[in-house]
Amino acid sequence: MCGSSKVTEFREQLENPRLDPLPAAKELYQILIGPIAKDLEGAQAQTLMWSLDGVLRYIPIAALHDGRGYLVERYRNVEFTPASQARLKDVPGEQWRGLGLGVSKEHEGFSALKGVPDELHGIIRDERDKTSRGVVAGTVELDEDFTEESFRASLRNGYGLVHVASHFRFRPGNEMDSFLLLGDGQHLTLDRIRSLPNVFGGVRLLTLSACDTAVGGVMAGGKEVDGFAVLAQRQGAKAVMATLWPVADQSTQIFMRRFYELRESFPRLSKAESLQRAQMELLATGRQASLTDGGQEQVVGSKPGADRDYSHPYYWAPFILIGNWR
Repeated sequence: MCGSSKVTEFREQLENPRLDPLPAAKELYQILIGPIAKDLEGAQAQTLMWSLDGVLRYIPIAALHDGRGYLVERYRNVEFTPASQARLKDVPGEQWRGLGLGVSKEHEGFSALKGVPDELHGIIRDERDKTSRGVVAGTVELDEDFTEESFRASLRNGYGLVHVASHFRFRPGNEMDSFLLLGDGQHLTLDRIRSLPNVFGGVRLLTLSACDTAVGGVMAGGKEVDGFAVLAQRQGAKAVMATLWPVADQSTQIFMRRFYELRESFPRLSKAESLQRAQMELLATGRQASLTDGGQEQVVGSKPGADRDYSHPYYWAPFILIGNWR
């Protein structure tokens, strides 16, 4: 059995880059993966599809550790839900057009997300701006330009990629009080999204970046982790990439840009493999940092101000892919 106390302890260690998550990561690996590890090796599995329930939703499977390495170093990990099953076999087209939506300013009850403009412009090459240097051609709607009206109008233009960098608040059992913060300070509730049939139709990947689904004082059974994601899939999105806790601006910019660079440079690369490679590149930065630090080994995450050491799972593990992994 995997009790909620073990999950809570692991999450606390994952969300603080100064703490060592390895003991808990190894213990949970033995509980969850150990009994089937030999079967996975025998099957030569590369991509693992996870159907998680309850408190298990809080665990980034990629951050479990088998004693030799993190699970991300061996497998591509994808979650699926009943809402995504009908689209798991869909093969996406090779080229994406992207819609970047974001909130960078402070609003009542929500802190500013100062890294969002750089994140969006590093990903989306705005077709209206000749100086734009993003990876994916498309459109950026930031702050006051990101309203419900503009959101719905833009989605009708058939963007295959929709990248949202904003706050998200979930209230278990209450879709009126569960919402995405829009750039004009308004709240797009889950109840409102549910009333817009197939609003994400044609979206191959909906990325929810910087969305706050962190565990508070009391767990909600993990429902806030996939609340928006499941609804988005029911409303047409083939896949959703979400975050399990509030993420760091600088590392998120690096991670997101690299994820899309991989997918755009190698169109036959699956979303799951692009995610795995981007996560492993952040994981590898700690090893690079140790080599440039006089050859002295360092405890992961223990060096304050190490700008390029993103090896702690805090930086790379919160990103999860739900739905169509292709």
